[in-house]
Amino acid sequence: MAVRTIGAGVLIATLSVGTALAGPLDKPSDEKLSGEAIKAAWFTGQPFIATSPDGTGYKFVFQPDGKATKTLVAKKAPVVSGTWRVIAEGYCVHWTGSVREKCFNIRNEGTVTVARFGKAIVANWTR
Repeated sequence: MAVRTIGAGVLIATLSVGTALAGPLDKPSDEKLSGEAIKAAWFTGQPFIATSPDGTGYKFVFQPDGKATKTLVAKKAPVVSGTWRVIAEGYCVHWTGSVREKCFNIRNEGTVTVARFGKAIVANWTR
């Protein structure tokens, strides 16, 4: 009986410590930005770099009036223009030459701003 009580006491102590240690890790450390927050922080006419998982970099400029440009950073490439709009949980962009508009969500994940298409990370944004 004493062993069972000690075992339960040890188990409870272990669970309490485990919960205390796992608590912050279980909470999502990322913050999904609303469309309006993206617009205010990133779509101001100031250029920023979007780097894809394979290392390809693009310079983006999103103007407050809904116009946008992107340029490949690594090599000489033409500037591609497009239009953007915000949605409740992100933004959508249509680039000239693309068949359709694509929508993304943006998250602050620690010190990194990440663009996602669904669950897939498509780029890290830096200024």
